[in-house]
Amino acid sequence: MPRKQTGNKYQRIPTQERLLQIIDAATLLIGEYGFHGFTLRDVANECKITEGGVLYHFKSKDELLIAVLKHRDEADRMMLCESLGLEKLEGDPFPVGLKDLTMATCRMNMERPEIVRLYMVLQGESLSEDHPAWKYFQEREQWVLNEYRQAAKRDKVDNPTAVAIEALAAMDGLQFRWLRSGRTLDLAGLWKRYIDRVIPDETN
Repeated sequence: MPRKQTGNKYQRIPTQERLLQIIDAATLLIGEYGFHGFTLRDVANECKITEGGVLYHFKSKDELLIAVLKHRDEADRMMLCESLGLEKLEGDPFPVGLKDLTMATCRMNMERPEIVRLYMVLQGESLSEDHPAWKYFQEREQWVLNEYRQAAKRDKVDNPTAVAIEALAAMDGLQFRWLRSGRTLDLAGLWKRYIDRVIPDETN
């Protein structure tokens, strides 16, 4: 069982707690410095353990990065389902329309700018095919677009595929502007203006 550092000594803590501690520390560091701007030693220092302690759980920096992304996506989907009153985001027909899905996403993201920053930074970095998260973001974009397409179909829009692509691009762009403004922009309010033009209320 891993040990928690207390002064010059370590106190044992459950393995799962240590894993989450490392992932949380890496999440903050990547969001602030990017993948290339942090080291495993930085993570270890944040957790008050040795670099070997980090490597005991994650065999490489690349492996830790993917663990961070998977953990965030799993946690985010659970939060999104809870906010929408759903057990899961799947099914045919899709359980929620694109307007409700994206509005819930905006409200959720306004409460956790550090997570939005993490994804913005990594999406930009991973445009290079030699980045360890390149494949992850390629696959992630496809399943997000598929969900948006199904949700847009529920909203009975013309060409759900095109609407899904446009909505995802608009969401990424608006979230970037929101972060750049120091979060002074009303992310949810601006998104509502956009999505109401794309999907008028009478189509729901």
